[in-house]
Amino acid sequence: MVSMFKKFAGFFILVILLAGACAGSQIYELGNLEYENLGLTPGPTAEHINFNWLSNAQENKVSLVRLYNENGELLMTAIGEASPAFSGAMTHRVSVEGLEPNTEYSYSISSDGISWSTRYNFRTANTERFRFAAVADPQLTTGRMASYSEWFSQDGTTAQAWKDTVSKIAAENVDLIVGLGDQVDQTKRGNMLEYLDLFAPIELRSIPFAPTVGNHDRHYLFQYHFNLPNEQQFDIPFGITRSMEIRTLEAAGNYWFLYNNALFVVLNNSAYPVSTRDARRYIDRFDQTLAAAVNAHRGNFTWLFVMHHKSTTVHARHIMSRDRLRYVNAGFEELMDKYNVDIVLSGHYHIYNRGFSGGTTYLTLNTAAGSKYYDSPSPKNLSPYTQVNIQARKPQFTIIEVEDRTIHFRTYNIDSDVPIDAFTVEKRE
Repeated sequence: MVSMFKKFAGFFILVILLAGACAGSQIYELGNLEYENLGLTPGPTAEHINFNWLSNAQENKVSLVRLYNENGELLMTAIGEASPAFSGAMTHRVSVEGLEPNTEYSYSISSDGISWSTRYNFRTANTERFRFAAVADPQLTTGRMASYSEWFSQDGTTAQAWKDTVSKIAAENVDLIVGLGDQVDQTKRGNMLEYLDLFAPIELRSIPFAPTVGNHDRHYLFQYHFNLPNEQQFDIPFGITRSMEIRTLEAAGNYWFLYNNALFVVLNNSAYPVSTRDARRYIDRFDQTLAAAVNAHRGNFTWLFVMHHKSTTVHARHIMSRDRLRYVNAGFEELMDKYNVDIVLSGHYHIYNRGFSGGTTYLTLNTAAGSKYYDSPSPKNLSPYTQVNIQARKPQFTIIEVEDRTIHFRTYNIDSDVPIDAFTVEKRE
C-alpha cells in the first residue's frame, strides 16, 4: 500500500494549476473553500437521497444537511461524515431517508455547523412514472470542443457545452440523471478544474446524478466527489498498471439503487484486462453485484437497468479493442441474459448506437459535451445487434420515461427539439 503522502502528493499541483485555468473553469484557492462541488446522488431507494461536497481542510469539520418542506419549515438536520480528500480539502457525505414521493423539498448544507449554504430545491419522483436522462462521455477538458464538431457552445468549450446539455435536460423535468462514464478527461490523478466544470451547472444542485466509472475516471477525485449507494467492496486487482490509484478505482464504483419500479445496477468495466481469464474476475464481480441487487429487491421491481462504460455491442473506433473482446469472451452479455436485464446503457465510443440481443436492449450514447467523436463503420461492418447507428458530431442526451410496463426513449442532439431516435420497450406479462 502506498503511503498517504504518495497517495495525495500529486494533488499539490492543483493549487498551482488554478492560475492557468481556461475559459469555462472557475478559479479557487482551495484553502479557502467553505463548500464546493455540491452534488446529489440517488440513495438506496427513491425514499433516500445522498449529498456530497468539498470544503477546506481546517479543523472541526462536520457534515450537516438541513431539510425543509415546501413551506420552508425545518424537517430535520441530518449528520454525515467528513474525511480527508486531496491536499487542502475535505470530502463531506450525508444521506437522508424518509422522503415522500412527488414532494418538493429544499435543503442547505454546512461544513462547520455555523455557516450554511444557500437553499436549493429538489423534488422526489411520482410513484406511477418517472423520467430520467442518460448521458455519456462529457469527458470535460479545460479547453475546447472537438474542432470537427457540427455544433459549438458559445465559447467553444466542453465546459459550456456541458452546461448547455444539462440545461436542456433540466427543461425536460427529469427526476434523475445517469452518467455512463468518462465524466472528465485527464486520467492520471485527475484534474480538479475538470470537476469544477462538471459540477458547475446549477441544475445539479437539484437533480441527482448517478455516475459510472469510465477509463478516464480512474483517480481518487472520483471517490471524493460522489456518495454512492450500496457500493460493493472488492479486493484491489493486480491489473496491468502499477498505479495503486488506478487499481483502487478499478475495484470501486460497483453499486445499485432502486428507483420506483426500476432497479439500476452500475458496473465498473473501466479496467483493461490482460486476458479473457483476467476479464472473468471482473465478470465475477458484476455477477456478485447483480445478485446482491436482485436479491435485495426481488419482487419489488419491474425493470432492470445495467449501466457500464465500455459498450460490448457497438461498432466504432474501439470495436476491435482487446479489452472489449475480453469482456465479451468472458461472458458479459451472457450475464445480462442470466439476470434478464431489460436495458443496458453504456458509452465510451462517442457515437449513438441502438441494438438488441435476446430480450435485452443495448443503448450506447454519444458524448454529452462534444469532446470528440468516433467515425461510424460502413454498413456492411455493422454489428448484427445494430438497429440504429448515428454519428451526428453534436452533443447528445437521452430522455427515458418509465411507466408501469412501458419505457419510452428519446435521444436528442443539443441543437434540436426533434429526437434523432425514439422508440418504446414494453414488458410482456
